Amino acid sequence: MVDSYEQVPYPGTHQSTSHPARMSALACLYGRRFPSVSRCRVLELGCGDGTNLLSMAATAPNSQLVGIDLAEGAIAEGRATAIAAGLTNVEFMVMDIKAVPPSLGEFDYIVAHGVYAWVAPTVREALMGLIGRALTPDGLAFVSYNTMPACRVRQIVRDILQDHIRTAANPADMVTAAEECLKFYTGVWSEFSPLPNALRDHVLQTLQRPPEVIFHDEMAEFFEPQFVSDVAAHAAVHGLQYLCDTNPSLNHEAFFPSSNQKSLRERAKGDWIRYEQLHDYVSLVQFRRTILCRSEGNIDRRADWTRLRQLHAQGLFDRAEAEESDSRAFVFRTRQSQGGGGQLSTNDPKLAALIACISEHHPGSLPLADASTGPEVGEAILRLFLADMLSLQTEPLPFARRISERPLASGLARAQASRGHKRLSSLHHSAVEIDDPESRHFITLLDGTRSRQDLATEMAQHTGIPIATVSARLDDSLAGLARAALLAS
Repeated sequence: MVDSYEQVPYPGTHQSTSHPARMSALACLYGRRFPSVSRCRVLELGCGDGTNLLSMAATAPNSQLVGIDLAEGAIAEGRATAIAAGLTNVEFMVMDIKAVPPSLGEFDYIVAHGVYAWVAPTVREALMGLIGRALTPDGLAFVSYNTMPACRVRQIVRDILQDHIRTAANPADMVTAAEECLKFYTGVWSEFSPLPNALRDHVLQTLQRPPEVIFHDEMAEFFEPQFVSDVAAHAAVHGLQYLCDTNPSLNHEAFFPSSNQKSLRERAKGDWIRYEQLHDYVSLVQFRRTILCRSEGNIDRRADWTRLRQLHAQGLFDRAEAEESDSRAFVFRTRQSQGGGGQLSTNDPKLAALIACISEHHPGSLPLADASTGPEVGEAILRLFLADMLSLQTEPLPFARRISERPLASGLARAQASRGHKRLSSLHHSAVEIDDPESRHFITLLDGTRSRQDLATEMAQHTGIPIATVSARLDDSLAGLARAALLAS
């Protein structure tokens, strides 16, 4: 397994909801205490090249972060990027999850993305045991995994792939054979027969992912999707309990029980884990990002708008014209990235003013403690969060909304750009695609020492474009980087 990750490196990814500021927001909504985000200890298990952890480190300079992985090449890449970015608060170690020593200490936040369902049972047991041993009393752990029974379809595809790649001599041949195999079956599976059509749709989605991801996710030595109820039971053995999923929509029923889910709640008989499992049977959820916490202490699964006062809201909205059939005075469209956009209408001027204020603070966040809220407005904000139309976090993230005279890009973004990365880490803990080499070079120049005139001169020399043209575009370019949360304060 280790050798496969050395030969085919897994692309680094940002798991936006694994950030402590977002995990702790959910803990807050459920009435749980949570550790400080700006001063905490974070451990990532199976950190790969450190993309996710480095992005967190850039947003929490007073925190201590540790990443472990068995792939030496990935760890070396993480270390090199950290040095280039000047991040001294993050450490990467080549280490087996089964051999993590107690001397590593306790952690306020533990992240294990893409590990639990792709390892041997002994490693899975070691992972959960480590969380149970190392999590602080108010700590939170993020554990992601493929889920059953929906992943039966994915297992069928895996079985077919395993058959087609068995004669491949090396990973490169495996990737080629897998891609050819998947394309072949999408052409022969019938659209008019339910199971073949479901397989066809799944494979078409699979082909949208990078081949390196398919190699490790579909063709790994271990592939064992989990029932959410089994994960919760496993956690309980180690003194942990299931808090929630980081997908906002999977929390809706806890706060606002709906009539269409009444039958599931009745079948669950007040057992929330049982309800979550029944929900997966009905909705066929294929992937979960579970938050675990200590067994001690209650979880309050009901809407309490006053808890929002501890949180910050972030979102981008455009004012829109109401349709003639819509009598409501205020209409907004959202550009929230994960939700893909949506529209909301309201007659409440207080809610409309708050939404406009949240948008004005973009890409920053608005502290809701200072906002004019009440039961109705608070409930509306919570519903917008559950619909993924805005995000909530416990602390603001440190990026610049205004452009200084000597602009400064995030040290991590500059390091990644200088190392040829096309996906740069924003200070909002998300990836920003920068395909243009000239734009990446421009970011490397934003080290806080150059004036606008200096930047225009150097970019003109670098690109051969007249300095007047570069100068005319400069403010727009900097404004775009500020909107993308790539500029540091």
